[in-house]
Amino acid sequence: MYEKNKTERYMEMTNKTRNKLKERLENTQKWADNFLEIEKHREISKKALRQLNKDKPVLGFIFETIYIPTRIWNFISDIIWWNKYHKACKEIEIIRKELKIND
Repeated sequence: MYEKNKTERYMEMTNKTRNKLKERLENTQKWADNFLEIEKHREISKKALRQLNKDKPVLGFIFETIYIPTRIWNFISDIIWWNKYHKACKEIEIIRKELKIND
């Protein structure tokens, strides 16, 4: 039975870790890109709603009043999701540094 020596096991572990870091980097980058794409579409929807409210101010006022709790919830949700986006950007930066160090 063949037993690996310490350096071979270390290299194997390093390669596994490196591959997992590369995979995590790729997935985090995809998530950040998708988040920005979704935010662009949400911004378009918000602009359309603002324009609609300008065209029909009475109806817009009624809907804005009715949906105050929802708007507050959406505001808090936006803060949370943007925080997650900024965290993902930091993760990308840190993982890239880790991969450069190990090269």
